[in-house]
Amino acid sequence: MKKKVIAVTLLAAMALTGCGSKAFTGEKVGQVKGGFGGTTKATVQFEEGKPVSVELDNVEDNGSSKAEASEAGTYDMNNAPGKKWHEQVNLLEEAIVSNEFDLSKLNIADGKTDAVSGVTISVQEFVDAVQAALDQAK
Repeated sequence: MKKKVIAVTLLAAMALTGCGSKAFTGEKVGQVKGGFGGTTKATVQFEEGKPVSVELDNVEDNGSSKAEASEAGTYDMNNAPGKKWHEQVNLLEEAIVSNEFDLSKLNIADGKTDAVSGVTISVQEFVDAVQAALDQAK
């Protein structure tokens, strides 16, 4: 009888403390077809089941990265004097993390956000890709 009580007590303690749980740690990649071609990708890093960082990109049909092209200066949106594509994506990534992946705080209307200063690009595909990555970790 004593062993049974100890076992039940131990299981209850593990359930309350989370000990023994296998919360996901690693990365999940969400992908959606890009409206302007290619694939929009969100790579979300998780620590013990909690999303902690995100990297966004659009991979063209030929395999090239829009983020890399923007950083290298070979992709230009012709939106001078506005921020470059990769700068806007970086701002969006920061906003997603600072809002603890609560995507509703991005206030998206017609595919754009008014909640992230400096971001004028369409963000709906990025949000959909992030949500796809989050859904994989459930």
